Amino acid sequence: MDKKEIIKLLNEDITGEIEAILIYMRNSFVTENCPPSRKMEEVAKDEMRHTEWLAELIVDLGGTPSMEHKALNFGKEGAEGFLTRLVGLEEGAIAQYKDHVKRIPDEEIKKKLQHILEEEEEHLKDFKEHLERLKK
Repeated sequence: MDKKEIIKLLNEDITGEIEAILIYMRNSFVTENCPPSRKMEEVAKDEMRHTEWLAELIVDLGGTPSMEHKALNFGKEGAEGFLTRLVGLEEGAIAQYKDHVKRIPDEEIKKKLQHILEEEEEHLKDFKEHLERLKK
């Protein structure tokens, strides 16, 4: 795999991170001040850090970070609807990062993606726990 293809995959990761940042921040603003809204904001900040790491990797490879995002789907209104959407986003991110870790041959990049993947798995766990508490 050449640098151009690696940059393309990393830019796909940035696109997902930006989508998550925008959705998580917006949902944290419109959800009453409660543990799930604080968790949404906290995770959005983690996603911003992921975007920074990915952008640095891309620049180091001689590329330009993409600042695109998909059409935003915030989920159904209310904390439960929002958390359900966030669980889906995290599951998608985890699948994508696992795929990119397998495909990218550069060990340093794989190491950084693996770190991001572990944080995404923790986010998924946290969102699922908050969702379960709301359903009780």
